[in-house]
Amino acid sequence: MRIESLSRMILGSLLVLSPVWLSALHPSDPAGAEIVVERVKRVSRDEVHFGLKVSNRSKRPVFLAGMNYESGPRLDLVFIEQRQPDQGWRRSYCMDTLPPDVIKLDPGEAIAWELWGTLPMSVVCRNPITKFEGTFRFRLEYFDSEKQLRTYLHNLFGVTGEEVRPRIAISRIFEIPPIPKADD
Repeated sequence: MRIESLSRMILGSLLVLSPVWLSALHPSDPAGAEIVVERVKRVSRDEVHFGLKVSNRSKRPVFLAGMNYESGPRLDLVFIEQRQPDQGWRRSYCMDTLPPDVIKLDPGEAIAWELWGTLPMSVVCRNPITKFEGTFRFRLEYFDSEKQLRTYLHNLFGVTGEEVRPRIAISRIFEIPPIPKADD
């Protein structure tokens, strides 16, 4: 009799607590920023134009690094990644100065812009892309608060502080085919 009562009590507790555990595993606002590649236009062997759009799919603001221009914001911490057969995804990281602005993206807002990729890459880059052909995707790093973003940026440029990890949004994978070789 005691074992049956104990097992019923444990089962009842599990049923009562399971919604709490499930909500911890699946937060009520799992969405965040989304990055979409709307266009890929090859201009030449060494130049590709990308039409990108970043949207806030969450119920709270997200914070992005970048620069505000009269024509609109230009985002930093947006990286192109190329799939390497022997190394997996390889991120090209090009940033030589601290982004000056924090861009707050409210729920439902979006930023669209054109990104021009040219080879050789014109700024100091880690893992630079050498050919615009193959399998690619974009990676966006964003944050839940302005303070987190600023701390992360200072840590990137050598100022040590509390460790802050960005949230990540990854675009769909896309292909850039090779340029057909001219007949000799």
